[in-house]
Amino acid sequence: MKPSEIDVYKLLKRLHLPTVARLLTELEVRAAKESMSHRDFVAILMAEEIAHRNETRIGKAVRHAHFPFLKSYEEFDFVFQSSLKRHALGPYLGPEFITEGRNLILGGKPGRGKTHLAIALAYRAIQNGFEARFVTASDLIDDLSAASRDGRLREATAEYVAPHVLVIDEVGYLHHADDAANVLYGVIDHRCQKRRPIVFTTNKELNKWGWVLHDNELAEALLDRVLERGVHIKLTGKSYRTRDIDLEMTDGDPETPSGKP
Repeated sequence: MKPSEIDVYKLLKRLHLPTVARLLTELEVRAAKESMSHRDFVAILMAEEIAHRNETRIGKAVRHAHFPFLKSYEEFDFVFQSSLKRHALGPYLGPEFITEGRNLILGGKPGRGKTHLAIALAYRAIQNGFEARFVTASDLIDDLSAASRDGRLREATAEYVAPHVLVIDEVGYLHHADDAANVLYGVIDHRCQKRRPIVFTTNKELNKWGWVLHDNELAEALLDRVLERGVHIKLTGKSYRTRDIDLEMTDGDPETPSGKP
């Protein structure tokens, strides 16, 4: 068979190279105009195929992560949130975040950027080739509690142990079920054994987690495992959401007009 008789597009379809097939004609014209070498021609096609596959993988991984919104590390305002230095998050930006099983607890009042950062770190992990899962503490505990009652706790726990990174958002924001510590401990213990990172956000001091989870001893054991290979970073300062509002002036200030003459 002569080269001119080969159905290149049929071969590309069999090889599952749709991006190469889509760009082939366009690049052939460009190659002729620029006197491109055969090596450069093939290199560009392969690079485009890989880039497209990576973009598709990232999109699919983001959907599976169940982020409530998508934020990147680059979007975080370190000038406004001056209590946090960039270098503190350096260990969580590369593949070693996953390979070394580093945990992180982001604490502080609402509006300080905890959830933004948690999502950003999980998203960076996805960009680095890993999988992530986001869940609020209340949803996680409710799901595990229901699974425990139905006799399928092991299966439900495995679902949260599987992802390379697990973000557990808003520990202590809402009232947690009475068996919160029991069901949560299984997920934390299994992930720590496998050195799979966990990122928590919380508005409670760590010494209050026993009260939040209804079991001081289990909460202490849980935190002991998490902090063995992790750190606690507390974000302070003003809320980003209400940065332009003078809360003191809107909270019963005696000089605020009352409507009376």
